[in-house]
Parts: sequence; structure tokens; C-alpha cells
Amino acid sequence: MVLRLKEYEALKYLEERGHTISHDTYYRLRKEVKESTNTRLHLIASEEFSSQHVQRLDTLKTIENELWSCYHSEQNPSKKANILVQISELQELLAAFYDSSRWVLEQSARMKKQKVNN
Repeated sequence: MVLRLKEYEALKYLEERGHTISHDTYYRLRKEVKESTNTRLHLIASEEFSSQHVQRLDTLKTIENELWSCYHSEQNPSKKANILVQISELQELLAAFYDSSRWVLEQSARMKKQKVNN
């Protein structure tokens, strides 16, 4: 929250809450907060993004399997046709996810390499 305030506003805010700090300390702490934000983003990019990508793929595959089950149990021809349209649209989405999997792996490997080098 303090990052969104101007310097004098942030210092006043902190002082009102019993935390008097110097201008130098304010800027040092502000820099540390910004750096920790970048560290968190790198963590998400290197580890969580890959995991989330796989979870999305698994979810889409589960939906596809359920749609096929619905298709096979449905008796109404127009509803069967609608289910086939949904399966077709889902397969386009799955294809895009599989195509992007290579990029996700490359980015994850690059981030892990950077983490090791730092």
C-alpha cells in the first residue's frame, strides 16, 4: 500500500502508526519490497506457471472425456450434434495448449537456469 503513496504521504502514514523512519530508510525498504515482488514473479514464472499449465491441460482433458461420455449416452440427435460442436471447440483449445507447452518448458528452463546463476 505504501508503494502507491508519495514519499511524504507514506512517511506520514507510517508515523501515524508509530513507525518513524528516515527518507533513506524509506527508499531502502521501498527498494527491498520492489525487489521481493520481482523475486515472487520469477518464482511464479519458473515453477508455478508450469504447474498451472499442466493443471489446465488435465482439466481440459477431463472435460473432453466427460463430453464424450455425454455424447455416447445421449439419444437426441440434435443434442449429440451440439456435444460434437463443443468437443470440436475444446480440441482446438487443447491443440493450442499443446503447442504452447514447448514455450512453457523453455521459459521454465530459462528461469531455473537464471536462478542457479544468481
